[in-house]
Amino acid sequence: MPDMLLVGHGGAINTAHVIAVASIKSAPVQRLLKATPPERVLDLTYGYPRHAIILFATGWIVISNRTPQELARALHSAEDDHAPPWW
Repeated sequence: MPDMLLVGHGGAINTAHVIAVASIKSAPVQRLLKATPPERVLDLTYGYPRHAIILFATGWIVISNRTPQELARALHSAEDDHAPPWW
């Protein structure tokens, strides 16, 4: 089974294909979201404010309500010891 990371409120991602985590507030990220077909964007915020995007090698983009710092820390700890994130 692939390494899965909980990204909040029932959503989980496969960490093997993550290539970037970025703030959704930056202009380049906003342009990337506009240029990406809607069927390649998955919103896992469940109605909470959007804080970060997760870019996958497969071209998919996940929108998360977690901050980029929280996601980066959780991805780093998931690589180390397969422990679930702290939230």
